[in-house]
Amino acid sequence: MPGLLVLLALAISTPADAGRRRADPKPAESAADPGAAPAIVPAEGSLWDFIEGIEGSVPTDEAVPESEELEAERQEEALYIQRAWASGPPPGFYVDPVAALSVDPLHLDRINPSEFDIPVVINEDVIRWMKYFTGSGRKYYARWLERSTRYRPMMYEKLEAAGMPRDLVYLSMIESGYATHAYSRAAAVGLWQFITPTAQEWGMRVDWWVDDRRDPEMATDAAIRFLGYLNKKFGSWHLAWAAYNGGPGRVDRAVKAHGTKDFWKLVEKDAFPSETDNYVPKLIAAAIIGHHPEWYGFTDLKYQDRLEYDTVEVGPSVGVDVMARCAGISVEEFQALNPHLRRFALPPDGKTHTIRVPPKKGGTFLAALAQVPPAERISFRQHKVQKGETLSTVARKYGVSSADLQRVNKVQDPNKIYVGMVLVIPGAGGAGPAAAPAPVAPPKALASTAGGSSKPAAAKAPATKKVSHTVSKGESLSGIAAKYGVSSQDVMRWNGISNANKILVGQKLTIYEKASNWTVYTVRKGDTLSEIAARHGCSVTDLKGWNGMSSSQIYSGQQLKIRR
Repeated sequence: MPGLLVLLALAISTPADAGRRRADPKPAESAADPGAAPAIVPAEGSLWDFIEGIEGSVPTDEAVPESEELEAERQEEALYIQRAWASGPPPGFYVDPVAALSVDPLHLDRINPSEFDIPVVINEDVIRWMKYFTGSGRKYYARWLERSTRYRPMMYEKLEAAGMPRDLVYLSMIESGYATHAYSRAAAVGLWQFITPTAQEWGMRVDWWVDDRRDPEMATDAAIRFLGYLNKKFGSWHLAWAAYNGGPGRVDRAVKAHGTKDFWKLVEKDAFPSETDNYVPKLIAAAIIGHHPEWYGFTDLKYQDRLEYDTVEVGPSVGVDVMARCAGISVEEFQALNPHLRRFALPPDGKTHTIRVPPKKGGTFLAALAQVPPAERISFRQHKVQKGETLSTVARKYGVSSADLQRVNKVQDPNKIYVGMVLVIPGAGGAGPAAAPAPVAPPKALASTAGGSSKPAAAKAPATKKVSHTVSKGESLSGIAAKYGVSSQDVMRWNGISNANKILVGQKLTIYEKASNWTVYTVRKGDTLSEIAARHGCSVTDLKGWNGMSSSQIYSGQQLKIRR
């Protein structure tokens, strides 16, 4: 866990300890006496202010199987270390030492360090971890291998592009078991197990709405930058890994205090905590077995398919249920593609967000979303829990599933809601498989050329005004479309664009601006751009585009143009 020092002895915890990282919310304490719980009243201001006021700036993470697996594996490691480090030779050694030593179940004589692009050594510490992964830790290592094929191809591509060793994928393996939702007792998250300060230091967003540590690509990019920095700083991959686990400061002090950059000599001098001592040999052992899993009996595994998707740009304040419906998948499937989204909607921050949809669905997704009026892109209600109500009865009342209601409100225990508790109710379609998006008519085609091929025509839509727009730096196709009150799909058709993500700075786009009426709104004291947008049934992106704004800052008395 980068930047964090945790003694391995602390890995053994009681059931009570295991729950410390996710304590029940305070209101749950009153579940035994619901009438005593104080009612939660919506705060003044927007819904977004109200929601953030309920749960705070960054909520605790919900319990998930991946986190429980990580905790169980860490405890198994600790128990193994106690046994392995305290035990002597096997009993057979004293009866027939030659025979006992002649067996090589770890295939040590077949290991060739030159086939790795990380420094591999074989010593007693590495051998101990090889025994763990092929012994009591086998079930965990097998699961990690099965998950590896979902993320490793992407990791390999990014590592190669950065000129970094491919075998660094095994650092992610021992950190998280290749689970995006892995959450440790030390509050480290994601494939590369970043804690919040380190994640933010290396360019990731971690707040109430978004946690980039769960994003496979964002987290991998940050890990590559961090590991590259550490290797350059210490001139040793072994020390870089030690610093990733124990912190650069500790490693720097150890090197200066003992006058050596040899990790193994520093271990002998007791320069690091136990967890860091074990971190490097554990990574090497994982890599050795991972190169030839069949040698160690890892066969007949159910490997996962590579994660495939299209990426699209979507403006702020769009509901997850709406996006799932436009992508033609369930909310659960959408969240699996976008694990970095923590809430039921994109944040109301006035920015566009990169979203993943199923492969080859980018165009149809944007077309379907363009047909959803801005006022309907996020739907919600509020419900104050009454005496005698349960989560399931509330869910039935609004036609949503209990699981969806629990997820949206981050309710850890569905049996612990309380009288007066305010629940956010997602709109219809927020649970289960979403309806397929409406079909989009293909663009008109030109007559076939002499070679028999054809290409899309720049279809012309009925309009009252033809506008030429020159793409500026930072602009997206969706933002340009919003500026002129048309859909992204329209702009793509009019200009023969097949990929919404591939417009160039300086490119001239033809826009057929539809006739519409405008109104002028004078900003009042206390107004926010998101509140004004919600009041007029448009998005923040629309407002900024219509008024040529680069930020969301507004002032009292300012006049904003708003398309009716």
